[in-house]
Amino acid sequence: MTVTFCINYRAEWGQSLCVLADDPVLGWTNEKPLPLKCLGTDFWTATVPVSDFLKQINYRYAVLLADGNLICEAGKSRMVDLLPSDKHIVLHDFWQVDDYEKAFRSTAFMKALFLRDKKIKGVQQPGNVRFSIDVPQILPTQGVAVVGNSEELGKWDVTRKLILSDKYFPVWTGSIQANANEIIEYKYVIYDLRSGQLVDMEAGENRQVWGLQSKLTVIQNDRCFRRTQPRWKGAGVAVPVFSLRSEDDFGIGEFLDLKKLADWAALTGQKMIQTLPINDTTLLHTNRDSYPYNAVSVFALHPVYLNIEKMGRLTPAQKKKYLATKEEFNKKKIADYQVVYDEKMKYYKAIYKAEKEAVFSSPEFKEFFRKNREWLVPYAVFCYLRDKNGTPRFYDWKRYSAYRHKDVERLSQPAAKEYDKVAFHYFLQFHLDKQLSEAVNYAHSKGVALKGDIPIGISPDSVDAWTNPELFNLNSSAGAPPDDFSISGQNWGFPTYNWEVMEKDGFRWWKRRFCKMADYFDAYRIDHILGFFRIWQMPKSAVWGLTGHFCPALPYSMQDLWNMGVKLDEDRLVKPYIRSNFLGEVFGEDTGYAKDKFLNTNDGYIYWFKEEFDTQLKVQEYFENNHLTDERSIRLRDALYYLHCEVLFVRDQADPALLHPRISLFNSHSYNELWDDQKKLLADIHNDYFYHRHNDFWYRSAMKKLPTLISATDMLVCGEDLGMVPACVPQVMHRLNILSLEIQRMPKDPNVTFAHPADAPYLSVCTTGTHDMNPLRAWWEEDRAKTQRFYNEQMGWFGEAPKEMSGEIAAFIINQHMYSPAIWVILPLQDWLAINEKVRLGDAHAERINLPENPRHFWCYRMHLTIENLLTKDELNRQITELVNRRFS
Repeated sequence: MTVTFCINYRAEWGQSLCVLADDPVLGWTNEKPLPLKCLGTDFWTATVPVSDFLKQINYRYAVLLADGNLICEAGKSRMVDLLPSDKHIVLHDFWQVDDYEKAFRSTAFMKALFLRDKKIKGVQQPGNVRFSIDVPQILPTQGVAVVGNSEELGKWDVTRKLILSDKYFPVWTGSIQANANEIIEYKYVIYDLRSGQLVDMEAGENRQVWGLQSKLTVIQNDRCFRRTQPRWKGAGVAVPVFSLRSEDDFGIGEFLDLKKLADWAALTGQKMIQTLPINDTTLLHTNRDSYPYNAVSVFALHPVYLNIEKMGRLTPAQKKKYLATKEEFNKKKIADYQVVYDEKMKYYKAIYKAEKEAVFSSPEFKEFFRKNREWLVPYAVFCYLRDKNGTPRFYDWKRYSAYRHKDVERLSQPAAKEYDKVAFHYFLQFHLDKQLSEAVNYAHSKGVALKGDIPIGISPDSVDAWTNPELFNLNSSAGAPPDDFSISGQNWGFPTYNWEVMEKDGFRWWKRRFCKMADYFDAYRIDHILGFFRIWQMPKSAVWGLTGHFCPALPYSMQDLWNMGVKLDEDRLVKPYIRSNFLGEVFGEDTGYAKDKFLNTNDGYIYWFKEEFDTQLKVQEYFENNHLTDERSIRLRDALYYLHCEVLFVRDQADPALLHPRISLFNSHSYNELWDDQKKLLADIHNDYFYHRHNDFWYRSAMKKLPTLISATDMLVCGEDLGMVPACVPQVMHRLNILSLEIQRMPKDPNVTFAHPADAPYLSVCTTGTHDMNPLRAWWEEDRAKTQRFYNEQMGWFGEAPKEMSGEIAAFIINQHMYSPAIWVILPLQDWLAINEKVRLGDAHAERINLPENPRHFWCYRMHLTIENLLTKDELNRQITELVNRRFS
């Protein structure tokens, strides 16, 4: 048998085309690809013999560069079935590129929204012309067919169309027998499976097959159905799992509550449920562990989300107490995190004692343990050591401060005295996996996909930092520069990543992380995707984010700055500029006390910090250790933080001889007391550094990581691209088809006050807000002037804006979003409820999830009504359904 490859591709000078095969038997490897010959300007071909016993070829095209490197086409390998009757096959191919339809090849659509329960066999007959087209954007109630000028294609009669098989969905295939030398003209159509009626017929010119000969099989591999109908759009709801409320849970949302939420989503036409991170955050055993972005493990699920009654049986006495406590907890207005966690843990331990032997001997558990052993055993040992030592700070664990595999193996042996306490965490994770998987499968059966959240950071006191310290910069903290969320910047307390080390094994840690997430989710949000380009990094001694710098970056040496005309010495640039003439403005009535307690001076004009207060961290510890938490003390503390930020440049942490401009240096006394020529020069350096200097550098930085990471799974990828966004970010996201995040009140255009949902790109998630923002109703009351402007300009309503947001106003804003061209509109649950004044919570300010400026915020928002009750709110559900249906009009 011989196979001829044919493809059109316009190569540049010095480039050539080749074929790579997945099967090593064919020998077309990266080192020795099958070369194609160029005929004319852009037609490439090669004919090769293959074994008559070969049943299938999996291959892809690549461009061979002059330096010997390869650039492969996008997508997965092509697949061609070979039949015993085939003697000579000609493949007519098109170069594969990633386009917007890549989203429809994700698991969000393939395993949930467009899941095809029954395969269409199509016309099963051998033929010398085989059609193949990739059509992922198609409902499960629809099929693909071919009509054309030949008898086998119905002579353009759509009632006699050639039905294609979806055996290899999203690729559709079928075949006909054609005459030699016949030229076939054809088009693809989409039809309704029930009625057979056409839904869409391709636009544009007819496609053609030519060059037919006897004993020749032509396989026409087409791409891109040329649709005339609007592209698919969907809607969804965003809510943390801990915020869910049902009649079955125990004071906090649970994984199995997602089943009821999927019922509500399906009832109202919504297609996606978005959550916050669900990993275990148990570190301190306090409400500080309610922070979902500070995980003890990026693989382990949070035990607080378990449903006790589904884990096993309680004794009658335990059951009686359990039901009484359940009733008490479910009356609470908030998710009382630590109280609920502690009480649940008592029941977990009781069930573990009664059922561990049966569970551990089950085939189901053994398979779970086999699949997850690599992360599960170190995690369980970490949890045991954390609780035994009373701290997650592993560097205080003496013998176990440094991770050693042999120690973990010893502690996890069934014969070890510690084993029972270690294995308890296996037991919890097994049940968590079981209950979450049940919820996911149920949601899929309802046509609802689940979207998770990948935090940008890890806890410095996590099992990941303990087992793989070389992957992280544990002497640094990640955060964000000043923005609308926090004028002092954000310090998240997470270590930054050592990307150079991670790259050595192909980012294996990240790939494992994504693959574990794919066990449960169909889509994910990359928290702070800017961190894959550069991260805002500060020393561990910083509290505020103002004195951070980007990493990686291109800092300056003192010689660089002097060459540019800077006339200041190094101390003037990097040491806090503290002068008596503005201390009264900073400290107010506490000026005298602040000078005496915290500062040194020789002349009463120039001041510097005393050694015991010469970092923000030392200041923080002083106020905490002395329990100075009243309002006046907090003002004084923040004033001291501010003085530490009175610098023009900050030192690079890797090389202290290099300097980065301090962000927003214009807002410092240090800057404003310079001569005008130096102010202008430093402003130019600052603006070039933050907005121009790094674009190409950060583009290359992201492209070294993101393509590898997102290709680890088939989940739909969404990026949280808010804040100080370099120009290279949308370029990379567009190239990789990563969905952007579009928020009406956080425009990406600095020249406008509000974005409009109508301007969102198709590959985006359009929303009214995030967990870091006030829900719509509370936002309406934040800034009266801004609300008035929104009311008149964005809504087009006349007169004075009402002080409170009515249900009508909320519905109007959401209606704007429903007509957005964005593929997804996913709204916070609070904003969906806002449209009905009979159902929504009375206090608009009790619905906020997070205050990002407060790193110790208690995450405790909980729905004010149960999901069961929500399902009965016919008027609200009808309103939501009508709004959602406008996405498809």
